[in-house]
This record gives sequence, structure tokens and C-alpha cells, in this order.
Amino acid sequence: MSHTPKFVPPGVGGVLIGPGGDQLVAKISAAETGDRFSFTECTVPPQSGPPLHVHEREDEAFWILAGEVAFWVNDAKITAPAGSFVYGPRGVPHTFRNLSTTPARMLLLVTPARNFEAFYEKIGGRRADGSAPADAEIVERIMRFAPEHGIRVLGPNPL
Repeated sequence: MSHTPKFVPPGVGGVLIGPGGDQLVAKISAAETGDRFSFTECTVPPQSGPPLHVHEREDEAFWILAGEVAFWVNDAKITAPAGSFVYGPRGVPHTFRNLSTTPARMLLLVTPARNFEAFYEKIGGRRADGSAPADAEIVERIMRFAPEHGIRVLGPNPL
């Protein structure tokens, strides 16, 4: 863990790809915070979002910067416009979908973060040739690696 302040300019950070073309740009990682948290800028294409799922090992917090994002949290729909904050504690079924016609942007705080980052490296990491994985490949990776990372996929996105 570093006790050194960190500055990250716009557009800088490691990039991972999520389901539906979500793009995650890491601003500070678990390794840099002693696994206390990670902070990621997420860009979510219109009508995109992950399947309904539960994290058993980490909490997530979302701050919507641009767009309108619907969240499904514990069987309740929440519509979150820019400026909204949504907390998803571990053990609670949740998902989200960008309702906007343009990409939505969110800041994602995960705590603890090491397990979550390892999962996303497996599902959204680039192929050996450097290309981004296709959506079908990401979905296959999610189903294969989620159980070992304490993530249960409960079904399709209900939003």
C-alpha cells in the first residue's frame, strides 16, 4: 500500500471492458490502497447493463455523473439521474441499465476491491493479440469465473 498522494488526469487509467460494451477506467486500485477500496470511472452505452447478480465479498457505490441509470436493488427499481448516488451492499441482488440515448458515466467505489478487480481482469481483459473481447466472450467469462469470486449471477437484467 502506498501512502503517496496520487493524481490521475482525465482519460488516464487501465481500461477493462464489461458486458454490453461497458468501459471501466481504473483511477486507483486495490494494490494502491491496501485493498481498502478501488475507484473506477465507468462509461455505460445506451440500454446496457450487467445481468442481475449478488456480490458476496464486496460493497459497491455508484455516483452518476452523466445520463440516467435505472438500478434494480433488492427487487425495487430506482431511477438515478446525474448527481444521484446508489449504494449496493454485499449480499443484495442488484443490477443497472443506462436509460439514456447517450453513454452514461458513473464513478464506482468498491470495497474491498482486490477480488472485484481480479474478476474484471478475467472477464474484461484483452485477448492475447491485444484485442478487446466480444460481448459473447465476456458473458461466457462471467459465467465461468463468477462463482470463484463470490458473485452469483441470478438471471437476465430485469430493467
